[in-house]
Amino acid sequence: MSKQKTKFQSVLEATLKLALYWLYGVTLLSLFRITMIAIYHNKITSENPDFLQTLVTGFTFDTNVVTYFLLIPFLLNLTLFTPKREIILSKTRLFFIIFFTVITLFLSIITITYFKEYDNQFNYNLFEGLYDDKVAIAKTIIDSYNPLLSLTIFVFFLLISAMIIKRIEKFKINLDSVNSLNIFNKIILLTTIVLLFIFALRGAIGFDRPAMRKWAYVTKDNFLNKTIINPVKSLIYAYKDYKYLHNIDKTNPYLSKNKNIETVMKEVYQPNSNQKPSLKNIITKSVQKGSLLSPDHIILVVMESYDSWPLQDKFKDLHISDNLREIAKRGVHFKSFLPGSPNTMNSLASIISGIPYAGVNISRLKASGKAETTSIFEQFKKLGYSTYFFYGGLSSWQNVGNFVKTQGAEHIMTSIDIDDNISENIWGVDDSKLFKLVTDTLQDKKKSFSIIMTTSYHPPYTVDVYKYGYKYHSKNDYPLKYQKLYDGSLKPYVLGHLWYSDQVLGTFVRNFQQKNPNTLFAFTGDHYSRRYFNAKPNLYESSSVPFILYGCQIEKKIKKSNATGNHINIMPTLLELVAPKGFIYYSFATPMIQRNKNDLTVTYKKAMKGNTVYEFLSGNTLKLFDINKTRIINLSDPKYLNSPHKEIHIKYKNLMAIYWHATIKGIK
Repeated sequence: MSKQKTKFQSVLEATLKLALYWLYGVTLLSLFRITMIAIYHNKITSENPDFLQTLVTGFTFDTNVVTYFLLIPFLLNLTLFTPKREIILSKTRLFFIIFFTVITLFLSIITITYFKEYDNQFNYNLFEGLYDDKVAIAKTIIDSYNPLLSLTIFVFFLLISAMIIKRIEKFKINLDSVNSLNIFNKIILLTTIVLLFIFALRGAIGFDRPAMRKWAYVTKDNFLNKTIINPVKSLIYAYKDYKYLHNIDKTNPYLSKNKNIETVMKEVYQPNSNQKPSLKNIITKSVQKGSLLSPDHIILVVMESYDSWPLQDKFKDLHISDNLREIAKRGVHFKSFLPGSPNTMNSLASIISGIPYAGVNISRLKASGKAETTSIFEQFKKLGYSTYFFYGGLSSWQNVGNFVKTQGAEHIMTSIDIDDNISENIWGVDDSKLFKLVTDTLQDKKKSFSIIMTTSYHPPYTVDVYKYGYKYHSKNDYPLKYQKLYDGSLKPYVLGHLWYSDQVLGTFVRNFQQKNPNTLFAFTGDHYSRRYFNAKPNLYESSSVPFILYGCQIEKKIKKSNATGNHINIMPTLLELVAPKGFIYYSFATPMIQRNKNDLTVTYKKAMKGNTVYEFLSGNTLKLFDINKTRIINLSDPKYLNSPHKEIHIKYKNLMAIYWHATIKGIK
């Protein structure tokens, strides 16, 4: 007959099992991190990557997450002493460790796929998907990311985890000897256990800084830094970011405690004025030269995932973007140009509404009521242009139909207006059909302003590009110098969709210009495609999009094209070219022809000035790329106290505060 356990012995036995579960949990999360690094190792850019620091810092986040899942079992172990204590503790432990296992495995597997698309763990983009086409997203996942394989891996590791959990729960050890400890030693032991639990909960020992996102960027390699925060924690941060920016009842998330929006507007726009700043007055502009061009048609093409890198000289011999390259050569190409946001709808909404994206989905907030003062459609209507919006998908996508109508688009044409709208791409018809719709619609019109949003360069990549003459089937088909650069990150068939988009774009421009020679074209990409020829783009290559002007002999009117800018600069640039001198318009930006290389341009999470590109990470941490070198710096370091990087970070936060205010509170 076994001896009855004392309360102290029972507490220690349960604590030991919790410790084993804690060890199991942090091992599971650490294995995920190691797996991520192994799968995406070709993204490592450092010559001497600090794997140890990555794993050690990652461990602090892992122990924080695992310990939270064990919090209730731990507290019950210290406080519950009833006849059914053992049963209750066992069931509670099992519930939370199984819950942790399912959540962790599920999120880990999703994160690996998510990282492939977004080059990051979970972020606010995940919750932007709440507004997206759920059916299209599901079909894209099924067609492009092999969910059956993911499910098989999930079940496999779940079974292994179940075996481990079963063995831990059955684990027993003889702790009779602890009963001989005196009361003083028992108190010391229990106090040590509680302190260790608290340290594990904080992810830090003693008074060291706890596991927080702002301390995650500890290595010089950007990819390794992205693996430090585990999937559970990254999902929590993503949700907090999303709610923080979208809660319209909150105070401005970009304002410091000692400032209000009027103070910030004065600092940014009117530093030498004694007048109280008004947002409406600040954004009021007038055309300086005026009527440089008098086009019959103005067509702005926002190209899905068309970023800058294919237009770089080093990729010229790939012949992927020959048409746009030729257009840029014969027109004006602004190369130092950033998108308004990292995703399609928010960039498009920025261009159309004229309000820079600051983390809040503009298309939802501005899809009813009056058009924004800064609306691009409204400003061109004042000049007598009929306004059109062409989109290869459905108007229900991201509520885009209601949004563009509210913002002043008089004619909205989508896939339902195409006679043959059959396409295997769930996101929209092939670009060739969309451009035919544009040509057919505008051929008998005069004085039109149009925005076209393309769709073909988008997963699940269903265009039969080889039917149209695309020639790269494998790495060996590339010219030799590109075979050396290629690492398998961008499949030739996927790259073929970029080639296809360029082909049909060139055909459209040639045909339309032949029938309508007095047409001004503008081209830009909606965002960085998240796809590069290999896994190591620099910050410029993974940030920028082109802005190209073509037609009406524009190259004779604009002599410089080295100015920095972003999507918000498109509208004032076009107005400065076509509107009469003195024409009043409203914009947060200035025309590109009035800017230069050293002017700072700021968009959500990014900035550019001169040859330097900035990415604003968490807290005071930023990544910058300058003269072929990427660095990650923490502005909390005293050596950056008076640095120009610090000033740019302050300017970024001030501008985001103003943009957020304009989005949520309106322009007054």
